[in-house]
Amino acid sequence: MNKDRYIHNDDIFLRGARLRARQDAAAHEMHQDAVRATAEQFFQALVAAVAVIAHADGRLELAERRTLVEAFIASTAKKGFSVTELAQELAEYGRAYDYDPHTAEQRALSFLSASKLSSEERQSIRQICHQVITADGLVHPVELGALHRVERALGLAGGAL
Repeated sequence: MNKDRYIHNDDIFLRGARLRARQDAAAHEMHQDAVRATAEQFFQALVAAVAVIAHADGRLELAERRTLVEAFIASTAKKGFSVTELAQELAEYGRAYDYDPHTAEQRALSFLSASKLSSEERQSIRQICHQVITADGLVHPVELGALHRVERALGLAGGAL
């Protein structure tokens, strides 16, 4: 019986099947890593864009925060990320804006410019920013200016949605 076990280990067909199974698992893992990286890029770009919008008129108001969370949950950024992670990222931008608003905005806009996002993802970020701007019922001119800067960083033509 022990001898039969060794025969199956040396069977070329079984080794080929195991090798193919390992290759398929590795390919699946690489695909999952790529999906995660794409989602992370979108998530980070969304947070950067909203930070620019939110801090244009001071800070992220409660109504704006609620709208952002609702839009986040409905978006593709939700895949692999939690509302807690969203809050942590926004808090990091909040600290950066408290320390030096100009540098924080330049950092966020530079990140948006360098992001490798699809046109659908860019449009989605623009739509979420628009929802955040209108969440509190007031559209400040500085928020519109911030939206224009975000659109320019994303490579989108400005204009009404």
